[in-house]
Amino acid sequence: MTSQIIVEDKEKAKQEVRQLVEKYNKIIQKGRDIKSKEEEMTKKDLILPLFRALGWNIEDSSEVTAEEKVSKGWVDYSFRINGIPKFFLEAKALREDLGEQKFFEQAVNYAYYKRCPWAVLTSFETLKILNAEWETPNYYQSRFMTIQCNEFLDKFEDLWLLSKESFEQGLLDKLAEKYGKRTKKTTVDKQLLNNFTRFRDILSKNVTKLNQAKKLTQAELDESIQRILDRLIFIRNCEDRGLEEKKLWEARNEIKVWKKLKEVFAYYDKNYDSRLFTYDPTDAKKVHLCDTLDIDDSVMREIIECLYRAKDKAISYDFSIIDADGL
Repeated sequence: MTSQIIVEDKEKAKQEVRQLVEKYNKIIQKGRDIKSKEEEMTKKDLILPLFRALGWNIEDSSEVTAEEKVSKGWVDYSFRINGIPKFFLEAKALREDLGEQKFFEQAVNYAYYKRCPWAVLTSFETLKILNAEWETPNYYQSRFMTIQCNEFLDKFEDLWLLSKESFEQGLLDKLAEKYGKRTKKTTVDKQLLNNFTRFRDILSKNVTKLNQAKKLTQAELDESIQRILDRLIFIRNCEDRGLEEKKLWEARNEIKVWKKLKEVFAYYDKNYDSRLFTYDPTDAKKVHLCDTLDIDDSVMREIIECLYRAKDKAISYDFSIIDADGL
């Protein structure tokens, strides 16, 4: 693409953006109840046309894809080049308060789990570019740039960073590198592997220490620990998919965590008819070896906490998004 064509494309895009800003201003001037401007209408009338102006073919499902519902809400669209997601977009209604942490968390987490560095949170009125890879103590620090719609023209070069052409050239990544080196999060699969490796280690040591009279073989020890971890993964999946309340977190708050946790296992055994949770105090034949073990409450409390959020607080886990291969 020649420089002349690029200039022409950008000028055309700028004119289209100008028209969208004028459309927005007319909505304001007509005195409509902006809060009644529903999210779907905002997407249809303003947000999607904005990204069409930035060179994205919003009618091509291989380029702009509507995303699936996840447990904590919707992440609306992925923008892809050659099948590779370049950023995910979370759309909100006009005048929605984008400062709420849950919106940051939702957009950043989704992009992170999909191994995509960028997320966009926008109501058209406000547009926030977020980096999902940066390791930060809170989600607000993932913000890379904010542009108000009344700045779209004056800061058009910043807005153009979200164009298809910009992503083809990697301009946003290059600017982020120039902006300053930031520590990046460990990918979710590696983070989980590290966590579960540590879980196995602390469980193995604790079970061995407290259950010497049972004279467990290595195979029995390994299988029992695996059974406990498999149960916890299953439960967290059910919670994050909205199928169950957060019973694990409730167990974590009990003084006798391990005792409460076995009650949770019994609940899942009753309601999910799975051999994974076979447990019945009235029938010894149905009690799995792992349910007879002694385990320190502090150990189980730590494991449960780390199944919701990484120890360094940089990652909140959503098991509904993690693909089967990762698990």
